[in-house]
Amino acid sequence: MKYDKNNVFHKIIHGELRAKTVLDGEHFMAFHDIAPKAPVHVLIIPKGNYVDYNDFSEHASDAEILDFNRAISKVVRMMRLENGFKMISNAGKFGMPGDERGQEVMHMHVHILGKPSDE
Repeated sequence: MKYDKNNVFHKIIHGELRAKTVLDGEHFMAFHDIAPKAPVHVLIIPKGNYVDYNDFSEHASDAEILDFNRAISKVVRMMRLENGFKMISNAGKFGMPGDERGQEVMHMHVHILGKPSDE
């Protein structure tokens, strides 16, 4: 699948749409989901134009991959999810069994969901 620059995450990265930013790095952005499914629901996206996890892992530089993965740990600490969290990344239209929607935004992203440890 070819990357489409009209997707909402590309627009957020380039300042065309706003997001409630949690963390912004050289190769990634993390921001709150607009329709949270848990007390904490943060999306982490690479700044590069990658459709899904396979595209990202095959074409991103080592620096992009390392920075993205470290961002996940930083967000978990910042959101106080030390007691546990769920990490989800759907890939493609059948990325979620039983749900024909699958991946809804064709820009690689990871959902971090949980409840802060002090709640």
